[in-house]
Amino acid sequence: RQKAKARTHHAHIKHIFQSNHIKSKMKFGKTLRDSIIQEWRFYSVDYKDMKKALKDTSSDGASDSGSDGYGAYADGDEANTEEFFELFEASKDKLHRFYADKEAWAIDYMNTLEDRVNALRETSENPPSPETENESESDGEENPAGVSSPTSSATHTLTIPRGHKRRVSTNCAWLKDEYRRVGKSKHFQNYIYAVKSLCTFDRELDLLLEFLSLNKTAFGKILKKYDKRTGSMIREEKLAELHETHSFLDGEVLSELKDRVTHLIDEAHALKPNLPEGWEERKVYTIGCFDLFHRGHQNVLMSLREFGYFIVAGIHDDESYFQLKNKYTVDNLETRMKNVKPFVDQLFVIPSTDPTPYLQAMTSEQDIETGSCCYARGDDMLQFPGRDWVESVMPVHFVPRTENCSSTLLRTIYHAEDKELRKKAAFAKTRYDGKPIDEDGNVLKLSHAASCPAHMQATA
Repeated sequence: RQKAKARTHHAHIKHIFQSNHIKSKMKFGKTLRDSIIQEWRFYSVDYKDMKKALKDTSSDGASDSGSDGYGAYADGDEANTEEFFELFEASKDKLHRFYADKEAWAIDYMNTLEDRVNALRETSENPPSPETENESESDGEENPAGVSSPTSSATHTLTIPRGHKRRVSTNCAWLKDEYRRVGKSKHFQNYIYAVKSLCTFDRELDLLLEFLSLNKTAFGKILKKYDKRTGSMIREEKLAELHETHSFLDGEVLSELKDRVTHLIDEAHALKPNLPEGWEERKVYTIGCFDLFHRGHQNVLMSLREFGYFIVAGIHDDESYFQLKNKYTVDNLETRMKNVKPFVDQLFVIPSTDPTPYLQAMTSEQDIETGSCCYARGDDMLQFPGRDWVESVMPVHFVPRTENCSSTLLRTIYHAEDKELRKKAAFAKTRYDGKPIDEDGNVLKLSHAASCPAHMQATA
């Protein structure tokens, strides 16, 4: 497990180094686009369009600045200047709306995180007795064995009696039962939901702070270009106005939240339950489609290391994706596999809507017999395809999904033919599964069926 973590950490550091090295050689416009995650590009400064609007502004030469400090231009130049400031104001508006929504969500979600840490403290300080645990197991028919759910009413203790270490190596049946018991325990569930939610939120704050910093820089650079192209000197004035209306670009509120989250992460890790021998040496299976690969996918895949050291992921091919969702993938199978592979150790393709026979083929009888495998996924789909067989042979665990993030949201914002629908989805509320909804709670749907993409035409 430690080696797997080291490989993942090394790959992450290498990726950051290479990205920073490449960014240092890029022009800022490309750096801005490549540095901001695809989910948030819609809300970023329209740097490219503003730069384009400036290209011909000084083609006829700007005269001395007028009394307003903006300078006098030919008619064509004035039109481009007007377009520039329309884009400038539109960028300010959408950035403000985006941040206001994110800050309100972050402050509210912080309360949820603190509640989860409080729940973890309570089960750590007051674990139920073994008798209570056994009663809960016998009464918990509605909660299938091995399924970890944040809403489970069963409570369990993680106390492992002395002398069981020897039994672990000789009694596979006991070990399998112990893995399921630990997975169902309230303290372990509280730990997973506290730690993984906190770590995901911490990464979200990092991304938001980088997003704000990049956009603040973008405003400064594009205004500098404006001054250079037009001969005016409005940059400092505009930046002063921006500081008044968009002081959030400094990231003060988010930085304070990050400090609180860091403290809670340390505390939650200190309350990690004792795990039976061999827990961290298991194989972890998961299945998904992973279209429009986003940070929600990344967060779930990284969370799987909590259950074992070797991650095996199944991915539906393009045809089975269409049959499951009645829509075509945006990314073809090869692209989706390329996106997922850095986060897993082994990847296999599922050419059917029923993943059961393919998962059965990938799972060894020895791993099942020794309890050396489990299944884990995000909690947005508790009744996932193939669950009946999976939970009959291995424990099933769920991890919290990333809020306000889904492939459906990305598809609607960036791939809908209706521009108004794109804008509506960009600032719409979302359900727990991240899908955009209207005022009545209905999921916003594309007004036109997506046409068959090139990578599907051969099979369509």
